[in-house]
Amino acid sequence: MKKTSLLVLLLGLLSITTSSRALDEMQAEDLADLTAIFVYLKNDCGYHDLPNNQIKRAIVFFASRNGWDMSNYNTKKMKKLGEESYHDLSRIAMPVETKCKYLARDSLGLLAYAN
Repeated sequence: MKKTSLLVLLLGLLSITTSSRALDEMQAEDLADLTAIFVYLKNDCGYHDLPNNQIKRAIVFFASRNGWDMSNYNTKKMKKLGEESYHDLSRIAMPVETKCKYLARDSLGLLAYAN
């Protein structure tokens, strides 16, 4: 429940618009996956001190660098996609330590770059 609440909070924080078109299915899935990765790192990998605002900036930065319009990001569909992505990530058959190592290696740089 706590993990789902954090995911919902992060999805809710990202209700912004840009000058493009709304997210298509693939873009929405990419952003849901990225959100799920940060939530997983925070909840399951010991990165409890990652500020939600820093995560939000990284996701917004990623979307803006790709020229994506996030005006439809704060929707029930995005909430569902984010939850599914988190559950999919949680079910990957790999030791948690290894999973955390790879996720951190490939994702935490975006947090630093976006801030």
